[in-house]
Amino acid sequence: MNIPLDRLYHYIETVAEQIHGDRVVIYRFYPHGSKNIADLNELQDFKKKSELNEWCAKVVYPAIWCNDQEPLDHEFYGTNLRITNTPTSRVPKNLNYTTNNIFEKALLLHSEKRSHNLKKYQLDGELIPVYYWSHAVISRDWFRYAEHVTQRKQVDKTFLIYNRAWSGTREYRLRFAELLVQLNLHDHCQTTVNPIEPELGTHYTQHHFKNPAWQPQIVLENYFPTSCAHSSYSADFDIEDYETTDIEVVLETLFDDDRLQLTEKSLRPMACAQPFILAATHGSLEYLRSYGFKTFSNIWDESYDQCVDPEERLAKIVNLMQEIVNWNPDVRVSKMAQAQVIADYNRKYFFSEEFFDLVVNELKTNFKLAFDELAQCNNFRPWIDRWSQLIKNPQVLDYLEKGQIEPGSPSLDKVKFVLNLAQQHLQS
Repeated sequence: MNIPLDRLYHYIETVAEQIHGDRVVIYRFYPHGSKNIADLNELQDFKKKSELNEWCAKVVYPAIWCNDQEPLDHEFYGTNLRITNTPTSRVPKNLNYTTNNIFEKALLLHSEKRSHNLKKYQLDGELIPVYYWSHAVISRDWFRYAEHVTQRKQVDKTFLIYNRAWSGTREYRLRFAELLVQLNLHDHCQTTVNPIEPELGTHYTQHHFKNPAWQPQIVLENYFPTSCAHSSYSADFDIEDYETTDIEVVLETLFDDDRLQLTEKSLRPMACAQPFILAATHGSLEYLRSYGFKTFSNIWDESYDQCVDPEERLAKIVNLMQEIVNWNPDVRVSKMAQAQVIADYNRKYFFSEEFFDLVVNELKTNFKLAFDELAQCNNFRPWIDRWSQLIKNPQVLDYLEKGQIEPGSPSLDKVKFVLNLAQQHLQS
């Protein structure tokens, strides 16, 4: 499935430039979904957009590093650095590999709260965080046709559960499947399991679990069909799945964690008007309610959301599922009717201008705060001093005068141009 996420980043660029009052340089992972630092590159072709060449643009415009789709991973990018070959490059630190800029800091666009990773980036002192709920904006595009679908319910299973990948932060999904079997819930679920992790090519029996509590002790493939869903499946919806089930149990990317980061997985039942139970980090239902959505605490027990301990939270979720399965027919009809009223409200709200404006205005507010901070920590004087000394070095001067093999590298004329520009900034 081709997901045109660059449209999102062009929009982000426009918003940022309107607030900053000048151009910015957006860095985003491409191909989208990549975690390879070599794929974190600039959005724009500077030859088309700017009168400056690539090197000048990277030096004089503020940089925005986009790590807004995946959870932040400070440790991983602290050891997987981009290495540059130009003689004037300083040692890179984490995501911010272009530190040779007249601004002392850059902006880090992210999508998580209550984050220990974010605190580490702040302690590095190179990136100013800008939070927004990126998946809310993305999901409005991905699920846009769900607004116009009329469901014809013919319920066959109580629960709809998409369970595909299980590596990294998603190991808990295997233990969840095992609990379904232990409580005889698997026959009430429309779900699958992947014995072989699609990203690793490893069977779960050969996998080294970061949390041993999540390692299943039964042969899961004896109870569940194997998933054949593509990795982009969470960016789509199958209306038949929703017509044949009552409640979606959402298995989020983060569960055994402290961070709040909800993806399109949590917003898909909103778009499809489906009641849901949310397997995510503690406080995630409260996070949804803070954005104006309604949940189901007046219909079933949602106290699982407040359980900080992930094993206890998972146990409460499957116990809730067992309770729902045991409803008598009259109670089921009544409660599902009440739940559907909430689900219908959530779909209408999800596609409303009110919700979109809430998310975008939060982005604009956080950009404004970040650019205000950036203006107070410019790097003009150190940059001027450093380059004034560098161009006195015969080897550097020879390098700049002769031109370089690598496209986009600085020339002496460009260095002098930026030095003059930085001097003007300093005087103003």
